Amino acid sequence: MRILNPQDDKRIYYFAFGANLCPEILEQRRMTIYETIDYILEDADLRFTQSGFMKDHAYASADAAVGKKVYGKLYLIKQSDAKRMDYFEGTPFLGVHDKIFNEYNGSPFYYYRAVSPTPNLKPTQEYLDFITKAYREMDCVPKEFTDAMEATEVLDYFEPKDTTGEFVKNINSWPKVLHPLLVKYEVACQAVVEFLWNRSLVDWMIKT
Repeated sequence: MRILNPQDDKRIYYFAFGANLCPEILEQRRMTIYETIDYILEDADLRFTQSGFMKDHAYASADAAVGKKVYGKLYLIKQSDAKRMDYFEGTPFLGVHDKIFNEYNGSPFYYYRAVSPTPNLKPTQEYLDFITKAYREMDCVPKEFTDAMEATEVLDYFEPKDTTGEFVKNINSWPKVLHPLLVKYEVACQAVVEFLWNRSLVDWMIKT
């Protein structure tokens, strides 16, 4: 649809605060950026509460928090790219993010927030570096804030999940005798999604 009807004139601002702060990631995802603005999101807090593909693994979320701030960038992108970004962020299929809308100088923008924030998770060092490297280059981010962010404990041991929640939504509604099997089912589904997410036909379709 994007190829047949590109609609390049229909654009929207997207607020990035995680891996999408990295230009290389945006290039991999074939996002066309028309404008970039350093931005501070009010009444939200950058927390590593979005559960990832591994046990204790986290991605960043802009969780609601009165008086807090999230530093990031507003990107002006095509609305068709915004729809593709939804798939990269697991919104249509996995349903792990809510899209939150706000305004910048009278123009709408959106960002992603974890549907089910999970405490005590950790980002990988690579993921954390995407954020802190960008922060070092942004004048609006206090040095002490970036220093504290760099000290975040990271995930250094990778193992499969041993809990449910994304494919098996309410394990307690099932007989306890089936719980071990449901956990294995969840782990298997997570492994399939992780394998396909940045590979093969799935990645090609999202990028296209």
